[in-house]
Parts: sequence; C-alpha cells; structure tokens
Amino acid sequence: MNTAANAARLDPALDVPPEPRQPMTAEQEADLRALSERAGEPFDPDLTQQEADQRIELLRAVVY
Repeated sequence: MNTAANAARLDPALDVPPEPRQPMTAEQEADLRALSERAGEPFDPDLTQQEADQRIELLRAVVY
C-alpha cells in the first residue's frame, strides 16, 4: 500500500480519510452551480464531496 497516496487523502484535522458519502459542501455547491451554468450542463445537487470535486475539475477544464 502506498502510504504517500493514502496520506494525501487523509483529513489533516482528523487524521482520518473523509467519509465517502459526505454531501458536497456549500462552497463546492456554489462552484459547481456556477461552472454548470457557464458550461450549459445540468447541476446535480445530490453529489458527494468526492463526486463534486471530480465534476468541478471536469467542468473547469471545459469552461477555462
């Protein structure tokens, strides 16, 4: 197991991995909503934090 890769996924405040089913944060929601509008893509309010991060990264590549 790659400890460096695992360390990158740890929450530094809790020293544990983030909960994979945690809903997206308000900041993620705002970013995702704005990027979705700019890209003409539908906004999904039910994404997890991980899914939202992935979607934001994808939309930033499309919009910018």
